[in-house]
Amino acid sequence: HARHARHQHCHPYHHKRWTLANELELVFVVIYQKLIPLLYIEDLLEGMKAQFVKLFAAEIKAMNASTYPLPFDEPFEKCLRKAQRKALDVKKEVASKRSLVTPPSPNRRKGQPTPDEDDVGEGEGDDDEAAAGGEQAEFKNMMSARAALAERAASGGGGKRRPKKTSSKEGTGGDGDEGGKNGKKVKKMTQWHDGTAKKLTKKQKEALNRSAKDFDGNEDDAQLAEYQAKFLPEAGEVAEWEEEEPDLEDEDEEDEDDEGGEGGEAKGWFGKSAVGSFLKDSLDSATGNKVLTAEELAPVLDAMRQQLISKNVASEIALNITETVKATLVGQKLASFTRVKTMVTQALKSAVMRVLTPKKSTDILHEIISNRRSGKPYTIVFVGINGVGKSTSLAKVCYYLKQHNIKVMIAACDTFRSGAVEQLRSHARCLDVPLFEKGYLKDPGEVAKAAIDEGTANGFDVVLVDTAGRMQNNDKLMRELAKLVQINDPNLLLFVGEALVGNDGIDQLLMFNKALQTYIPRAQAHEVDGIVLTKFDTIDDKVGATLSMSYKTGQPVMFVGTGQKYTHLKKLNVNSVIRALFS
Repeated sequence: HARHARHQHCHPYHHKRWTLANELELVFVVIYQKLIPLLYIEDLLEGMKAQFVKLFAAEIKAMNASTYPLPFDEPFEKCLRKAQRKALDVKKEVASKRSLVTPPSPNRRKGQPTPDEDDVGEGEGDDDEAAAGGEQAEFKNMMSARAALAERAASGGGGKRRPKKTSSKEGTGGDGDEGGKNGKKVKKMTQWHDGTAKKLTKKQKEALNRSAKDFDGNEDDAQLAEYQAKFLPEAGEVAEWEEEEPDLEDEDEEDEDDEGGEGGEAKGWFGKSAVGSFLKDSLDSATGNKVLTAEELAPVLDAMRQQLISKNVASEIALNITETVKATLVGQKLASFTRVKTMVTQALKSAVMRVLTPKKSTDILHEIISNRRSGKPYTIVFVGINGVGKSTSLAKVCYYLKQHNIKVMIAACDTFRSGAVEQLRSHARCLDVPLFEKGYLKDPGEVAKAAIDEGTANGFDVVLVDTAGRMQNNDKLMRELAKLVQINDPNLLLFVGEALVGNDGIDQLLMFNKALQTYIPRAQAHEVDGIVLTKFDTIDDKVGATLSMSYKTGQPVMFVGTGQKYTHLKKLNVNSVIRALFS
């Protein structure tokens, strides 16, 4: 690190590092966002310099200006991937060392060090200790909370057991966890108050508004420990958004056995019998004189359409895409030594790539940093139906932003669902971020507005707004959502849906957009800006919902949830989706 100490410069928003090739009088420069801690910059600089000098030293010394600009894009990409892989390997190696730290015993006294605590970090450099300090502290805090929870469980609660509530009057306003047989806690059925039932009495409102009640300290600590164990990553765990996705490999070469028809009939390169026209077709293909016709494309396109449908792509969309590909291929000449299926597959992959590739920037970090000049927080509103994981997805995005040094506040604007505020409060405590709340039965739009004002006054970069889950045909709640969007004009409106729902998810998304179009004046029109798909780890290669939703709305899939923990979140990799669709 010392030899690079003088070769860097810090800008308010960017880092600049460089290295010199004195023998050629060249300077190699890398500029990257200050917000993103890249660990491979020095390796990238050295690798880039070595590769460039190896390839072009002679031309530069000869000052052969006719060859400029030099073709260095592909070598640079290789250098970048190599540096990234090396940094990831180092990170995993450090993580594996940290995971060997002996966790605190549940039976040891509070404040008593573990036998290995004094030895942790010996032999490591100062830079490694500084980098690991925060994670080790977080790990110790989490394990201490778990130990405290275990001690309370072993001692029967850690004190006098409170008498069990038996009053029927308290049944609607209690925590909903007591009343089971043998004293066991039983979760009560959630009561949904979406405005369609009769008006609630004042007593019922107070019973529902559990956010205003004082909670027992031990219960709060136990809840925090439960959330930390459930959602926080293990020590040394690498977040999924940092894992490198493999590049899309060419899979155009198919085994000739795949071209066989039903009953084992021999087939030619164009999906028809090899008898008779085989030699002529083969000769035309070899010379590049074969012109594609609709009849020859039909069986291959039909098979591809069925392939897309089997991967959970809506049948209407699969048909539209294959028809578009057919229109572009009819009349084209088949490339030399190329089969129809190969050419159709390439065309379909290109069509899917165009649908899934965002038409606008999906770099939220860049947008947030750029928004700082406005003096207001960047507002992200999460919408969707009941039970798809909006609150958990919001918490994951919050963790993602915090890991990139973004100052975040959460706004609890689900003022209908009993327990929604408490759930967000637990997430906020686990994430160590402030929660803005006004309790239940309040106007969500006004709560969001007050939260944004609070965020502006206190210099927050982002306000994440949670909203009530609502069915797409609930007119009253759709009006309230439209009002929230109209009043606050969020920077980003994210629809949260499940990856495995297929056509239902498309209908939900289109109904949300229709409601926003209907209830917001045209001059203030604001539709869904992006999509978050949950349970993406449960669908294997049935990734068609990503294609269907993007095709129908023209909006990108911003994030996919791949598990329960906060680190189980990543950006959609288009190459991975294409690979799954055509596997």
